[in-house]
Amino acid sequence: MPGNIFSRLGSLQFSSPLGWPLWTALAAVPVGIVALYFLKLRRRPVQVASTLLWRKSLEDLHVNSLFQRLRRNQLLFLQLLVAALAMLALAGPQMKGAGGQGRRFVLMVDASASMSAVDDAGGPSRLDRAKEEARKIVREMQGDDLAMVISFAGSARVVSNYTADRRLILGRIDSIAPTQETTSLREALQVAAGLANPSKQIGEGVVATAAQITPKLMIYTDGGFPDVEGFSLGNLEPEVVVIGPPPPPFAAPAEGAAPASAGGDPSNNVAVVALQSRKIEEKADLHQVFGRVKNYRSEPVTTEAQLVRKRLDQPAAEGGLVDAVALEIPARGEQAFQFDVPEPGVAGFEVRLTVKDSLPLDDRAYVVVGDSRKARVLVVSAGDRYLIDAFNTPTITEKADVAIVTPEEAKAEATARDIKGGRYDLVVFDGWRPDEAPESNALYFGVFPPGPAYESPRDVEHPAILDWDVAHPMMQYVRDLSLVYVAKARVIDPLPTGATPLIEAESGALAFVAPRGGFLDAVVAFPLLDGTTPNTTWFRYISFPLFLFNAVQALGGGNGSEDAAPAQPGRPIVVRAETSSPTIQVAAPDGSRPRTIERNPQGAFVDNDAAAAGLYEARWDGGAAPFAVNLFDPRESDLATRGLVPAGAPEGKAESYKIKIGYNPVEGTRVVPDVRRDWWKLLALGALGVLALEWYIYNRRVYV
Repeated sequence: MPGNIFSRLGSLQFSSPLGWPLWTALAAVPVGIVALYFLKLRRRPVQVASTLLWRKSLEDLHVNSLFQRLRRNQLLFLQLLVAALAMLALAGPQMKGAGGQGRRFVLMVDASASMSAVDDAGGPSRLDRAKEEARKIVREMQGDDLAMVISFAGSARVVSNYTADRRLILGRIDSIAPTQETTSLREALQVAAGLANPSKQIGEGVVATAAQITPKLMIYTDGGFPDVEGFSLGNLEPEVVVIGPPPPPFAAPAEGAAPASAGGDPSNNVAVVALQSRKIEEKADLHQVFGRVKNYRSEPVTTEAQLVRKRLDQPAAEGGLVDAVALEIPARGEQAFQFDVPEPGVAGFEVRLTVKDSLPLDDRAYVVVGDSRKARVLVVSAGDRYLIDAFNTPTITEKADVAIVTPEEAKAEATARDIKGGRYDLVVFDGWRPDEAPESNALYFGVFPPGPAYESPRDVEHPAILDWDVAHPMMQYVRDLSLVYVAKARVIDPLPTGATPLIEAESGALAFVAPRGGFLDAVVAFPLLDGTTPNTTWFRYISFPLFLFNAVQALGGGNGSEDAAPAQPGRPIVVRAETSSPTIQVAAPDGSRPRTIERNPQGAFVDNDAAAAGLYEARWDGGAAPFAVNLFDPRESDLATRGLVPAGAPEGKAESYKIKIGYNPVEGTRVVPDVRRDWWKLLALGALGVLALEWYIYNRRVYV
């Protein structure tokens, strides 16, 4: 407590409107008051007839001097106190703090995977530092301030509604735990915008008044999320407090070199960014585990990738080392690795990196190896022979059982029931959109999935393909898209929450993948045919059948699911369980008691509680199905902060470094802005109160 008092006194500042001449005059006021109490009353000489009064007169002459000894007088002390308070009020005292003045605060704390990073060895994590910054706001709250707390990662959670109870808010901030999820700021902003109006919000023990006060939105984050464009903040006033090391000073590119872009700064992290398995066709008794490691540092890294076999019945056990390979990864570069393992049946493996960095979470990755059943794929097409021929190639039919129907046949009761009931692993919609999304992964050509996120597409003509994400499982080995011509397309801007662009043009994303519950929707935003005329030349290139093959592998993985799309922590995961039982058990990697999952009304088992990376196993009477959960998110693994403008950056480039929230870029800060509270009014009122007391004592003739 004493330390807190001294820290408050240390933040006291003065802002006086008076100059030194007036202050010199004011300084004479208390001196004059004291001097008046030293003065003695001069007595008037009086002639008397009686000598009996001579002694008294002589005594008066002895004391009839200018000054007397100062006696303790209560009025003197009160008058000096009035003068001191008045002078202190004129000095303009201000308390510098981080909050207040009857305002409303919305404190949003990023708890995503990257916030678990420790930037300084032995120091606090980014999340701990973010919570401490939020506590500063709460500690400086005044009696009429209200605050709410929201934590966010893949989803948003209201930690505390509006309340003035500082002890309660501090306890709720302390309760925010780290997650292994990716970051979605849009959902958190939607929650904040819906709760931030104090005239509609009833807090925990506090009913807010109808007065409209602009809430201050404080976002504590390292900036590891995409810009949230096209979002209306309403009456929220945003401020981003960036947690993490600042970017290096701006360096202008050398003459003739490409201009430096915002972001992309080095960070102290090395991560496994991809891991898969597949059977080696030439050697039926071998499987291959392969992946990639990314070095985010500014210097090369030498490390070792270790392959460890895990026991699925004991997921918390360390496992046994199978193989290891040395890796030399260039600065800001990647290095691939692979392991050949004998036919293991169905088994779980972990890949570990031995390097030490700021985020140990992504130094480990997991994969399930083993034979899986063929994927069950349904293609709904009006007779596109290019698409149908590609799905009938031996390469795809070895991986999947493909059924092909027309849109009219898809509307039939039996087929519609199979689509809705989750019979298929992947449904491909070619130029036709169903009224309801299927209970499976889906691939759309030329149409968008049903739902409000896709209601306002924009027509574009002759879009030129500029880039594509070769790191995504659906785009592996695709290299010739720059040669592809597209006549017409429809694009969505912005993309749905959590969507990942696959193919990009100057007008927007021509292909993307978006999560939907426990499923994925892949969308190609241009039709393959315009009536009976080709709308694109994609059929002519090898990338078209490669894309379809990748889609079958990534979206249509069956039991064992060695080719399934990677599951991420915190996201719903559909578990393909071959059982008629209404429930299954899912064992988590931490060895805790298995969870019970009930079959949903659509007939699928959806695990919503896979919060950590690792190997899971779904179990039921007579069977089991392991599956792996991994982070695999470049925004979380790249620990370089975003939102801070580098020192020395030209004014014209500063905006590119800022975070876009709503319609305007927001510049981040590393310091919570201080708000000064003027105390002169309180001091002036105190002076008036003391003056009234002095008047009362004088009139009552009370002396001490």
